[in-house]
Amino acid sequence: MIKKITILMLIYFWVFQSADAQTYLHGYDVISLSEAASCGLLPQSNRLTTDQAFEKLKQVDPDPVKKSSKDMNGESWWLDDMLVTIVTRRISAQNPKEDLLSTQKSNAPEILYREGTPPDHTAANDYFSEIKSVNNFDVLIDYFKTRSNYKSFLIQDKEGKFKIMGTIYVKKQDATKAHTLINTILNKLSFK
Repeated sequence: MIKKITILMLIYFWVFQSADAQTYLHGYDVISLSEAASCGLLPQSNRLTTDQAFEKLKQVDPDPVKKSSKDMNGESWWLDDMLVTIVTRRISAQNPKEDLLSTQKSNAPEILYREGTPPDHTAANDYFSEIKSVNNFDVLIDYFKTRSNYKSFLIQDKEGKFKIMGTIYVKKQDATKAHTLINTILNKLSFK
C-alpha cells in the first residue's frame, strides 16, 4: 500500500512539475502568433518560456509591474536586448475589434491645468502615438518616449479575424531602438 502511494505521489509531482516547466503561451483565449500570422522575426523556435521572459523583463526593468512569471501573458522573444511580448487573440463577441481612434484618445495623457500656472505639457510632450495601415492590417502604436520601459502596439487584421497586442520592454534610454523594432516587426508581419 505504501509503495502504491509513493508511486502515485511521484507521478503526481512529475506531471505537475513538467507541465509548469515549459510554458511558452499563457493567458485567457490567447492563441499562438503562428495561428494568425507569420513573422520571420518571431519564429516559434526562438520563443522564451514564461519563466525566461520574466527573467529578461527584470533585466530591462528592475521593478516591473508584473511580479512573477505567472503574470506574463502571450508569447515572448528576446531580440537585441529587448523583450518582445505578443498576445494574439481571435476577434469575437467576447473579444471585439477595437476602435483604434477611440483607444488612441483614451490612452493619451492629459495636459494638466492648475489655476494661476501655465498648462503642464510634460507628459503630453513625452508621448508618442500613431495609427497607420501596414500590409493587411491597421496598427496603433503608443508609448511614453522616456518615462516608461515599455512600448505598446495594437494590431488588427483588416478581415476582422485577429488582433495582436504587442509590448516591447526596453531600457528607457533605448526607446528609439524599440520604435525601430516595432516598425521592423510590422513590416515583416503578415496575417494568414
